[in-house]
Amino acid sequence: MSLKLVIFDMDGLMYDTEPIGMKCMLEAALQHGYEIDKEFALNSIGMNVNDHRKLVLEKFGPDYPYDKISLQSRKMRMDYLLENGITVKPGLKELISYLKQKNILIAIASSSKRETIDTYNKLANLDDSLFDYIISGDKVEHSKPSPDIYLKVLEHLHINNEEALVLEDSRNGILAASNAKIKVICVPDLVKHGDDINKLLYKTVPSLNEVIDEVEKLL
Repeated sequence: MSLKLVIFDMDGLMYDTEPIGMKCMLEAALQHGYEIDKEFALNSIGMNVNDHRKLVLEKFGPDYPYDKISLQSRKMRMDYLLENGITVKPGLKELISYLKQKNILIAIASSSKRETIDTYNKLANLDDSLFDYIISGDKVEHSKPSPDIYLKVLEHLHINNEEALVLEDSRNGILAASNAKIKVICVPDLVKHGDDINKLLYKTVPSLNEVIDEVEKLL
């Protein structure tokens, strides 16, 4: 394999933001009289706003005040992170430095909005210029598990799918990478995947610390 590009998911992969994000979403919904169970919330990880809105409205009906709850949830999460800082996943900065040394392109493909991506990177003291391309969920019509976001990265950077590697943690993200026919390494976060997802993976590693060894093997 001629590896030319590594694509990072963000939430749960680069930064330990999924637990606080989920807590804020559940609390915001509860304040408006809606109880969201954890399993439903976990299954929606990796979706962009449009697909998440569709999923939630299908479950709770058209009266669900999606925009109000979503805005409140995002504000609660951002207030928490601005006050307490963001937790960078172990091995992230070392991996980015290694890929730079190897002249391998680096991209972020996140279902979050671009302003959220930029804020998180700033909180982590990672300059956006470190990344060759950043794409947010609102730039594609269909979110993960659709392959759209990963195909956009390949198209923008003129890279063949066989020359790329995706780093993901969520079911939807892994399915998106698989649907784009890109090799994917899972670094688990909140969810332990079953055989239906594990069979799609090139590898599962416990943390980003182990990704360098896997990249070395691919090179």
